[in-house]
Amino acid sequence: MSGKEGGNAVPSSIEGASGSAVTGVTRRGSCKWFNVAKGWGFITPEDGGQDVFVHQSVIQMPGFRSLGDDEVVEFECKESDKGLEATRVSGPSSVDCQGSHRRPLSKKRFRKIRCYNCGEFANHIAAKCSIGPQPKRCHNCKSEDHLIADCPIKVEKKKDDSQSKNSGSSQGSAQGSPQQP
Repeated sequence: MSGKEGGNAVPSSIEGASGSAVTGVTRRGSCKWFNVAKGWGFITPEDGGQDVFVHQSVIQMPGFRSLGDDEVVEFECKESDKGLEATRVSGPSSVDCQGSHRRPLSKKRFRKIRCYNCGEFANHIAAKCSIGPQPKRCHNCKSEDHLIADCPIKVEKKKDDSQSKNSGSSQGSAQGSPQQP
């Protein structure tokens, strides 16, 4: 070992009687820390020595694989180009690990949904609305006398828009045409 790995550098005599003694031997240790979002962390061996890298793929447990802080584990490891790496991690006596109580945040963005019952932009739909069924009403002016297809305000806006377009286009054509004397 070169000793350039910070405080985790340990003389090779402590790693084991020989380099092969570390590989394939079941050892005990505790989880130093584990990042549930990235799926990896480190185990501190009970017998001393270098911290051991652990990836979620080698953890024996059902469902979401992780390690809790200071969780006692049994592990086997191998020497890799970056140091010691766990090849199998289980709980004491080879039972499943308990895992962390933390779960990574979802990468899915929550989109606010419009409830057609109460009209709010919330995270529920009309079938799950807590207010209960509301009378049908116009989505434009909120009146209960009619629906949006028959809305008088919407009809007035359409007439105003069409009149302004027609008057603008007739004025433009009159201005652009040559006047005859």
